[in-house]
Amino acid sequence: MNYDKDLINFIDKSPTMFQATEEAERRLVEAGFERLELSKLWQLDKRDYYIKFNDSSLIAFRLGQDDKGFHLVGAHTDSPLLKIKPSPTINSQGYTSLNVEIYGGPLHETWFDRPLSIAGRVILEDLSSHNLDLKRDLLIIPNLAIHLSRDMGKNDFNPQKELLPLLANEELKEEALISLIKKELATDLEVLDYELYCYPTEKGSFLGLNQDFISVGRLDNLGMCHAGLCALLEAKPAEKTQVLVLFDNEEVGSLSAQGAASGLLRNVLHKISLSKNLSEEQHLCRIFDSFMMSCDQAHGVHPNYPEKADPTNRPKLGGGPVIKVSARKAYTSDAIGMAMCKKLCQDNKIPYQIYANPSNLKGGSTIGPISEGQTTIKGMDLGLANLAMHSTRELQATGDQEHFIGLLKAFLEH
Repeated sequence: MNYDKDLINFIDKSPTMFQATEEAERRLVEAGFERLELSKLWQLDKRDYYIKFNDSSLIAFRLGQDDKGFHLVGAHTDSPLLKIKPSPTINSQGYTSLNVEIYGGPLHETWFDRPLSIAGRVILEDLSSHNLDLKRDLLIIPNLAIHLSRDMGKNDFNPQKELLPLLANEELKEEALISLIKKELATDLEVLDYELYCYPTEKGSFLGLNQDFISVGRLDNLGMCHAGLCALLEAKPAEKTQVLVLFDNEEVGSLSAQGAASGLLRNVLHKISLSKNLSEEQHLCRIFDSFMMSCDQAHGVHPNYPEKADPTNRPKLGGGPVIKVSARKAYTSDAIGMAMCKKLCQDNKIPYQIYANPSNLKGGSTIGPISEGQTTIKGMDLGLANLAMHSTRELQATGDQEHFIGLLKAFLEH
């Protein structure tokens, strides 16, 4: 498989967490995974299963031996976006704009002057949930001309005023948006509510003299979702139960039922053990014999801002998987996990790099420490070197995705 092309295809089909989960589910079903319902008793007489939760998170697993633990790969389906508020239409000067709020931490300036569309999910009057993706250039956030903005502070944006996408050259009400939704869904049912987001419509592409780079939005963190999914689908069965967990809401703190700070993963692992008639103590033995790879993108050293990188740990795009370490435990990695990961890379001839935050910058965090706190499953954090993280166009080197999938596959089979 050309993993780089498939990565772009996966992301282009996944404008929001709902479509990302739907695409992951489609690939799992195509590979023979059977869906389970959390509210029902499980009888696991096959090998490959998955659950989907609240349309935006997913856990898939391949059963191993009952007396062994779990090997887990974790990522998150959400990325920074602009979420459409209730009663969203704003009329001003004869135009209609949409009232939006920021989801996550996007680079504001990258959202201006780009064609945007709308995607998410819609709840109809029969309480059915429907994913929606309008898939066409529909909105734009126009910049203020430089002649009128010379006295304005650079990057000093007021989101409530300046990040409102322009919808129409006339003054419309919310009914216009509802009508658009119903037409797209081909329904006459009332739209009771929706969770809709604006997203850039430009497709992913290859750049560079020798197609050195992948340029696409939402690499953080759909690149890791894609890698974990490919690794699980391609991995051979092993003694340990192989688990892929794709959480939602990491970009806003993970405090949701479908986020890493919930009991979702803990409860699913418990149900797996109970379905195999294991005792509570046997289940706990499995938990303490488990390990998790928390996968989230890493910062590559920037050629224009080299001073923003750590003096001695400077991951480069194209240098392979990045092991992430933090003294303040923003990442779960410790010496034992890092040694295990290095050994896997060495045994499988996979290049690797180390990332640490510069000591004068706080940096970000991941689902790793949160999941570890919820499950007591030890783990480590890793990713791939990116540039322009949280921009509408992030950058990754071609070839890195294949190395990362190879590492995760080796881990799952270990």
